[in-house]
Amino acid sequence: MRVLVVVSDLEDLPADAGPRVSAEAFLAGQVEAPEPDTVVNLCRSWRYLSDGYYVSLLAEARGQGVFPSPSTIVGIRNPRLVLRALDEAGVATVEPQGALPAAIAPDLAGEGETVLVRDQSEGRPIYRPATELESAEVVACFGRCANPSFRRLAGAVYRVWPAPLLELSLLRVEGRWRVLHVRPLGLAELDQEQRLELVRQLRERPPRPVAPRKRPRASLAVLFDEADPCQPSSPETLERFERIAARQGLHVARIGLHEVGRLGEFDALLVRTLTGPDLPSFGFALQAEALGMPTLDDTASILRCCNKVYLHELLERGGVATPATRVFGRAASWGELTRELGEPLIVKVPDGSFSSGVFKLKSAEEFEARVGALLERSPLLLAQRFVPTAFDWRVAVLGGELLFACRYYMARGHWQIASATRGGTRYGRVEAVPLGSAPPAVLSAARQAAALVGEGFYGVDLKELEPGEVVVMEVNDNPNLDLGYEDAAEGDRVYEALAQHFLTRIQSGFRKPPPPRRSAQEEALAAWRTPIEARDEARVEPPYAAFGVCGIELEYAVVDRDLNAASLVEPALALLAGRPTSEVTLGVVGLTNEITDHVLELRTEDPLVSLVETERVLLEGVRRLGALLAGRFRGARLLPAAMHPWLEPAKAKLWRRSNRKIYGTYERLFDTATHGWRNVQACHVNLPLGSEEEAVALMNAAALLVPYLPALAASSPLVEGELGPAVDNRVSHLLTHQVKIPESQGELVPEFTTSLKAYRRDVLGVMYQAVDRLPDAGPIRREYLNARGAVFKFSRESLEVRIVDMQECVHADVALAAFVRWALADLSRQLLAGELALPDHALLVADLHATAERGSAARVHAPFLDLAERDAEGQAPVQAALAALLAGARRCASPAEVPYLDLVERIRAAGSLSERIAAALRPYEADEDAFTEAARRLYIELADCLLDNRPWRGRFEPWPGRATSA
Repeated sequence: MRVLVVVSDLEDLPADAGPRVSAEAFLAGQVEAPEPDTVVNLCRSWRYLSDGYYVSLLAEARGQGVFPSPSTIVGIRNPRLVLRALDEAGVATVEPQGALPAAIAPDLAGEGETVLVRDQSEGRPIYRPATELESAEVVACFGRCANPSFRRLAGAVYRVWPAPLLELSLLRVEGRWRVLHVRPLGLAELDQEQRLELVRQLRERPPRPVAPRKRPRASLAVLFDEADPCQPSSPETLERFERIAARQGLHVARIGLHEVGRLGEFDALLVRTLTGPDLPSFGFALQAEALGMPTLDDTASILRCCNKVYLHELLERGGVATPATRVFGRAASWGELTRELGEPLIVKVPDGSFSSGVFKLKSAEEFEARVGALLERSPLLLAQRFVPTAFDWRVAVLGGELLFACRYYMARGHWQIASATRGGTRYGRVEAVPLGSAPPAVLSAARQAAALVGEGFYGVDLKELEPGEVVVMEVNDNPNLDLGYEDAAEGDRVYEALAQHFLTRIQSGFRKPPPPRRSAQEEALAAWRTPIEARDEARVEPPYAAFGVCGIELEYAVVDRDLNAASLVEPALALLAGRPTSEVTLGVVGLTNEITDHVLELRTEDPLVSLVETERVLLEGVRRLGALLAGRFRGARLLPAAMHPWLEPAKAKLWRRSNRKIYGTYERLFDTATHGWRNVQACHVNLPLGSEEEAVALMNAAALLVPYLPALAASSPLVEGELGPAVDNRVSHLLTHQVKIPESQGELVPEFTTSLKAYRRDVLGVMYQAVDRLPDAGPIRREYLNARGAVFKFSRESLEVRIVDMQECVHADVALAAFVRWALADLSRQLLAGELALPDHALLVADLHATAERGSAARVHAPFLDLAERDAEGQAPVQAALAALLAGARRCASPAEVPYLDLVERIRAAGSLSERIAAALRPYEADEDAFTEAARRLYIELADCLLDNRPWRGRFEPWPGRATSA
């Protein structure tokens, strides 16, 4: 097998490494015959569209084995994708909560990057630096490393990500080394010993093709909460399940209570945390079912099993034997119940779990003392005959089939399996019994009871009174399954059956019952709830190339027929979702609340390649919501622009349905009864980071662009019914809205940065340190506190431009997003090529203040632009700066998006929407009533423009004395 090494420069590698050629010669086809079987790409950069990238691309096209392959080059840049692929291949990795970047706790960080590990202390997670014995850095050359302790792990990583040189960051968790991070290395990063080892391997043990890894047939999300004291399965149990499921082709990954947005990555959901209609697990199950995913436990099973009154009726009507039971309310007495059921009496609340809410009462006095308080909690209770036994049978049923059986013995000296003591809860012994040895009557009754509830995963509790005489105590959804306990008799068969259950349901499709006939209103709701899908060509899988996709978020005020702010976001979302919620997903479009209950956000759930397609799907979302508001809420509608024209912020209400701790903390720390908080609507433009080099250039380009966007995008001329002091009053208020924590907003113009690590340290780290100095500020110690005009969102690997005001229609919003996208592309290109020097940051800040105050009439420094119209102080009209930026955007824009830039040019020439609105209303300023009526007419037209998706004519035509529609 002939191996050829490709390097950027022949001096990068000594000649004794074997045949080598420069990237330039390889790409030109100047390779001596015969052609190599395998190409080892050791170029200095594999950045997208670099020489190194094309070396791998062309080698693969020529049918040669290549290390790394193009797919490895693209994939290994995405840390989340890397770890997931390793996880799927059975390589031990660190869960997201197991290790965090230093920015989470900057006070623990030194000069370098600090790895933090999570410990439990009195039930609360704490973070501390990893010790030397808990972390390791390993360099692997073609999957081989010098340290014998890590050779097997390095080889396993290489089989998944076959790159010539890899640096593995490892963390020892629970006695096992796990992969925390994988990074490709360049030749320049090797020390002398590592370079010699590379040369030796190239000469003596050249790499051979790696067999492609088998992809799992399906993937399963396991909802798990480390802090849940009632975990139905331990972490060790889930690890066993993950390993066994992987052998069957089912990839299993744990997700946390705050990761509902990840459900769409998987094919099915298994809930392994406490269930109940009012708990987060129910929302996950509901969302999974909405996505058509097989779910254990499903919402119907949760509702049925979590209410003992329902279960009693269900079992009784199904002919299943149970202990004598009576449902009672306030009218029942001790004497009446004991005459029927005997003494002592077992009393249960309908929704108790884990033996809670179950009481043995021995006298009328105990009954009176206990039952009164219980009836305050629930109008109905259950009374049951006391049936003492040494143990309860627990039989698990999955999809109608028996899974395992065991005996739950009563806690020592107690009548239940769990006994609360001062030292904690004491449990009785668990004894697993082979299914073949369990009493047939017990197994038969368990099957019969489970079948009445559904086809899920149930733990049926039974008592055997006499041989062959069995009563069912209850049916539990989400039953316990723990390693060494419930599985002790049946062993791995339990986990194999669970994995096979999901594989079968996933592969056969999730069949929902046919919907009942619906009324006209229900038909309309069903149409509004239909997923909005994007065309296939507009969607690509991550990792995303820089500027390859663009995501948009649009914020609208919800108003009544008179255009007054209306608290209708919560009921509107509930109608769309079919349940109370703070978020609705309609295919590629998502809707969610904002900090006030009259503002709603529409966004693309995944960024799309084409902004033309983005406009189409967002417009569909706007029109659906407009129809719902008008039809169900007496003519309510969405109001565009960046500020409600006459809202008094103190009268606006904060969102209370969810995130109360977050919004409550904001309210306590800041003056949120101001326009900068309760009266702001922005368009956020999200762009992928690409490589680190590209991400740094992108942030620095954003710092150059942000100051000039208000001159184009301002749409907030009115403040509390009057023309405000600035052209962009929204941005003007944002300049000071978080000054109580100045580190959280800086000067709005983002600071220049040199690396992602530096950004985490100098921006996020400093911000978190400021938050830590404040009492009880933990809930907002997150990246979303960063209120600069452009920010890194590491949680979704994007840069978010936040400075753009909302326009009057989606078409105009998307046009400005196109300008942002391609102007940043051009500025980034120039920065990467060394064609632009970063100017004095203070001049950019001054330019932002000027454009926010004076709009298109501002004079600015724009020191990085070559402008001919500068005055003696070095300032030029902002219009000239915008023209130069627009020309740069045209150089990079895709042909389909050039028409958007044509619209932006018209806006630049005519002035921003804010300036056009102000010009239209200024003739009425002397007459308050006339001014109010003119403003109302104008904003009605803007709301019409939103539904029609057309720019307001007043943008480009002289004001005729009365607002008219285009």
